[in-house]
Amino acid sequence: MSAPGPEARRGRETRLLLATIAISVAVLVLLARFRFPEEAGRFASEPAPAPLERLAARATYDELASIMADLERRLAPRLAVLRVQPERAGGSYAVAARMTPDRAVVLLASHETFAPATPRGVAVLARDNARDIAVLSVPEAADAVVTLSVSPLRPGPSYIAVVEATAQGPVIRPVYVGRTDIFQDPRTTSPLLSVAALQQILPRGAAVFSLAGNFLGLALEGGTTATVIPGDILRAAAETARGVEETRGDLGFTVQPLSQGLMQATGAQRGVVISYVHPRGPAVDRVEAGDVVTAIDGTPVTTPAGFQQVVQSRPPGQDAALDVVRRGKRLDVSITVRDATGSPLPPLPDDDPGLVMRHVPDLGAEIVTVRPGGSAARAGLLTGDIILRVDGRDAPSPASLLAAYRQAERALLLSVQRGAEHRVFALEK
Repeated sequence: MSAPGPEARRGRETRLLLATIAISVAVLVLLARFRFPEEAGRFASEPAPAPLERLAARATYDELASIMADLERRLAPRLAVLRVQPERAGGSYAVAARMTPDRAVVLLASHETFAPATPRGVAVLARDNARDIAVLSVPEAADAVVTLSVSPLRPGPSYIAVVEATAQGPVIRPVYVGRTDIFQDPRTTSPLLSVAALQQILPRGAAVFSLAGNFLGLALEGGTTATVIPGDILRAAAETARGVEETRGDLGFTVQPLSQGLMQATGAQRGVVISYVHPRGPAVDRVEAGDVVTAIDGTPVTTPAGFQQVVQSRPPGQDAALDVVRRGKRLDVSITVRDATGSPLPPLPDDDPGLVMRHVPDLGAEIVTVRPGGSAARAGLLTGDIILRVDGRDAPSPASLLAAYRQAERALLLSVQRGAEHRVFALEK
């Protein structure tokens, strides 16, 4: 029997190759059906996807623009823009979503408050410092409540609508989402939503909606991958808020960041520096200005915001154990927490703008502390601002600025450097 010729061998090899490809494709299809049963069922039962909820990445600009315009018209009555202080990294404004006819929710950190220009009828009803949720009392409007999403976002790519707060009001824009996941977070007993946006930033505090206009939640942590507090958690917070006056802990002193120069002067490598001790507070004779607090009850503190969050979470009457560095020596200090709402700072004298400053040679005066209730706080000045010019005089020292303020018969015009920006403020008496 003769061996098969070259043509026969090639034909047999071709048939084997085609059979291998067919088997591989069949195996992949079966694996896909087991791995993604929801998607397989959806495509089997839905010949054409809904145009809004499953808008593909190839959507045209005109389609998105039309949807955004419709959403802006529908959502505007359900949202409010409020100015917060101190200023956030992404801006001075926060967006609040109306969850019930007379209550709204907003993301507000424990060290943040609303600026004096808050609209009439809006007040903080309750706060959850662990999740940075604030429930607001707002003028009643029965037909202006956000609609919750009845189902979570699809796990695959899709579009969402993100509402940001600006000085001109809420601004809505589409964001293409690459992936969404549900995960458990220690800050809450309910699952949170992780949204991964592609090449776009979800700012902290932004309101997130589906393209159908359903409220998905508020962005707790911004970035290209954002954590979103779902709308059902926010509505539950709004509905269960008791409306009683909030009780927050206070230790009777203020702090500022630990700069490189202060590290050398104090001998501490981390922590926050005490800048002011209330003369009638619980910290008198226990700590002093210049001390560095490195931990509270074993919890490290590295920023003023972190310090405030730890202190305000402590109930009044409880003793707080502080790790303190004083002129290079480590001390253990115990201070009884008091109620911040019942122990306001004494009013400032008329000739005190409420500023603690340090001199920066050839530059001006750097603000290290802004006292609440002072004219500096009302003007919008923040810790870290550098005052470059006062009423036409360059590089003012702290002493010359205070002297100019005391002698002024009108508001002082300040030129201020804030990070990479330059701004002008009016410091009124």
